Amino acid sequence: MIEVRRPCFYTLPPVPWPWILINAHKPRLGYLRKHWKEIRSVIIDSGVELFRDPNVKEYPNGWWDRLISIYREAKAWVRDVWVTVPDYPDDYHPGSLWLDGKTNIERTVENILTALDKFPEVNWLIPLQGHNKRPHSLIKSINYLRDFGVIERREYFAIANLCVEPKTDIIVKSVGLVRQELPSKKLHVFGIKLNALRKIGHLIDSFDSFAWTRPVWGKGHSAKTIEERRKYFREWVNRLEVGQ
Repeated sequence: MIEVRRPCFYTLPPVPWPWILINAHKPRLGYLRKHWKEIRSVIIDSGVELFRDPNVKEYPNGWWDRLISIYREAKAWVRDVWVTVPDYPDDYHPGSLWLDGKTNIERTVENILTALDKFPEVNWLIPLQGHNKRPHSLIKSINYLRDFGVIERREYFAIANLCVEPKTDIIVKSVGLVRQELPSKKLHVFGIKLNALRKIGHLIDSFDSFAWTRPVWGKGHSAKTIEERRKYFREWVNRLEVGQ
């Protein structure tokens, strides 16, 4: 039986907040030092947005060291810190990161195995990658991880192939399939759309979004000042809470 969940919302707002998402490119660790008393948990994103450039095929040299360094500094302020294993998305430029006979799924699985082998002391958030607009490809990722014993050993997984997916039916199908495969695991979804969240929120444990930097009703300009950022964030959270 699948448990009904109430997901935690990770972000980096202009006010104190319990669930924080920081990016490996610009981690803004000062926020943790300033608000550590209010923070319950931190997720460190691996920085996949660099692959928005179709010419980029790999993370920069020294990226593992950078992630570990950010993790250790974050742990100095917050007890519950998770680092996303560097993964390879297929939704920015489909097929662009399929190299040397390996798709983005196999490349991601290789990084997961490297992370668990070389840095076992780190709380790794395990990304589940898939092929663009193909929900069932996530099962391929899960099967690889099951064969390598990762599913049995780890507790927290993240659906990582939906960040720019606009179609709610694909998002709902993807999350439903993963939850069926992993009924007792903690499940995060990166970059989920609010419309989709209403339909799958009961299936996940956490999600993240920075959509609040734009007006909640889709009209007007993005936040330019700290006052606007605070206002937009309050309005977005209010809309999230009432389920509108």
